[in-house]
Amino acid sequence: MLLDNKNSGYVGNELKKRSFESSKLAVLSSLFTIYGFAALKKELSKLSQSRLFLTDWQEQSLQSLIGSETELRLINQLDQRRVASECSKWLRGKVEIKASRQPHYSSQNLFHLSEGNGNSSFAIHGSAALTPTGLGDVRSDAMQMNTAITDTETTSQLLSWFDSIWTDEANVKNIKQELIEKLDFIASDQPANFVYFLTLYNIFKDFLEDIDEENIIKSKTGFKDTIVWNKLYKFQKDGVLGAIDKCQVPCDHIPKRSYALFRTRLILNDWLSQQERA
Repeated sequence: MLLDNKNSGYVGNELKKRSFESSKLAVLSSLFTIYGFAALKKELSKLSQSRLFLTDWQEQSLQSLIGSETELRLINQLDQRRVASECSKWLRGKVEIKASRQPHYSSQNLFHLSEGNGNSSFAIHGSAALTPTGLGDVRSDAMQMNTAITDTETTSQLLSWFDSIWTDEANVKNIKQELIEKLDFIASDQPANFVYFLTLYNIFKDFLEDIDEENIIKSKTGFKDTIVWNKLYKFQKDGVLGAIDKCQVPCDHIPKRSYALFRTRLILNDWLSQQERA
């Protein structure tokens, strides 16, 4: 059975159709998010054993543990602390977690469920990661293709493949405590100034590379050698740099309400031209 999380079935729905009671789950995933856990929380709590292997752990930041831009609908619910706490509690139970020592260790993802009765197994192999997008809970424009497998021989081969990766001590490491610590950080109360700085960073992070003093002020103007410049406080210098940087923006990009900024641009441009000619 093919699953593309669009027109041909959803990975999460197919998993939920199976029996998780006293079953064993093995997951090989490039990504893991707290909302991926939340999507299967009820089922995961019934397992007798869980093994989670993350192939791109080195590239997984705190933000990516919470979710990506495609999962904003879930992130905007602002319940990350609760979900992270529940996820951390689950991981402390009968869950083993490992990760590859090198990035992009595998291009394939796998969910393998050995059902509690011991007579059947089920696997989903393909692009689906343990995230809302991978499970099909959140729609994505990205192309996804997975195969749901029920025949014993193929699922057994897939489990053997997973076991060979899991036991490769030279290329894997145990990250259970590291992941739990990150989740506990997300779930904990943060000081107000941390939230403030984090908010500012996320608002302005795309512009940080542009705030380069050497790029904003051309050394040939002798700007930094002036008496006025050297009498300014640090915060005043930052304000001047910001104003000059804005002056590099074409006039038609300046909003009408920013007439004062436009006038400032003309004055500073005139002053800088005089400095260059001096």
